[in-house]
Amino acid sequence: MARSRKGDKSAFEELVRRHSKYVYTTAFFMIRDSHEAEDISQEVFVKAYLAISGFRGLSSFKTWIRKLTVNTCIDKIRIKSKAANKKVSLDNMIEEGSEVVLYETNQNIEKFFQDKELVREILKIVVNLEENYRIPLILRDFQDYSYLEIAEILKKPVGTVKTNIHRARKIIKDKIAE
Repeated sequence: MARSRKGDKSAFEELVRRHSKYVYTTAFFMIRDSHEAEDISQEVFVKAYLAISGFRGLSSFKTWIRKLTVNTCIDKIRIKSKAANKKVSLDNMIEEGSEVVLYETNQNIEKFFQDKELVREILKIVVNLEENYRIPLILRDFQDYSYLEIAEILKKPVGTVKTNIHRARKIIKDKIAE
């Protein structure tokens, strides 16, 4: 990180290599479009490269890049015309050989489930939730943002955020039960 801040391009390339799958996966789940997620990933790393010299180290690089990714996605969502109930296939992402990375550490959603097929089904449900349920759920359960942080990001009351996350979890539970 210190070498990147000083302008070492190879050090920055290493940061990109380490975090690119994480950034892509975050963008994919928020935007639900593999091509758009690739564009957002590139945009995030361009923004990071341009701002890295000002990175003060008050948080980890992972935390910083996560926030940059989420904010870039939120900006794209606000700009994008609303395509309600758009259905998306996780298969496109998986067939292309992309790896789903929810956390950069060894923690991931599969840790909580023994059945990888169940994980795949849950992710398919999540990616096809309506935006007002999907985004807060991803920020809370996959990105570990607090309810207050999510409310600030989405510019919604905390109660609305909690309600939408609760409803999203119920939708997932009901669909899995089917």
